[in-house]
Amino acid sequence: MTHTEDPRLTATRDHALEIAVKILISDGVLAVTHGSVSKATGISRSTLYRHWPEVALLRNHALRSAAVPPNNPPLTDGPLRVDLAWTMNALMSALNETAWEQVAPQVIAAASTEAEIKLVINDLMQDRMVWVESIFEAARARGELRAGAPVHHLIETAIAVPYFRKFIAGLPVDQEWMDSHVDFMCAMAEEADKK
Repeated sequence: MTHTEDPRLTATRDHALEIAVKILISDGVLAVTHGSVSKATGISRSTLYRHWPEVALLRNHALRSAAVPPNNPPLTDGPLRVDLAWTMNALMSALNETAWEQVAPQVIAAASTEAEIKLVINDLMQDRMVWVESIFEAARARGELRAGAPVHHLIETAIAVPYFRKFIAGLPVDQEWMDSHVDFMCAMAEEADKK
């Protein structure tokens, strides 16, 4: 028999999580506590503790909620340029049009001192890397990459460079730049194929 959760519990948890994300955006990762969410929502701390027994669980759930994972599997039908452009455009949207744009810098900063947050961001980045890896592996299977191509370096470059540009250098990650980034990635893959 399937157990269906009480809709009121679901609504309470969803509301608390929505407010936790707002606190995350406005005040930073460490400001997300049972107390701050309780004060902002009127939901009792005891109720919040039932959903998230530890503050790390509450923060991690808020971080993951703000990180908006891709809705669809990556394109892997080829050619590489088309698949990579589609994926990089999804990343560009996440960096520019979601709560993650405001949350990511705080998470990156907090990860330098908070082990639990470092684990969360490592998990999130690993998910993205697996996504991009499937694109390069499909390209390799189609013969677009040689067997020894440095796929790991290509994946890291594909993801790390937009993050660096946006959150460290403070430069725009717009369509013109993203198109040039995809061109660069494809050139690296093609060059690797010649070696």
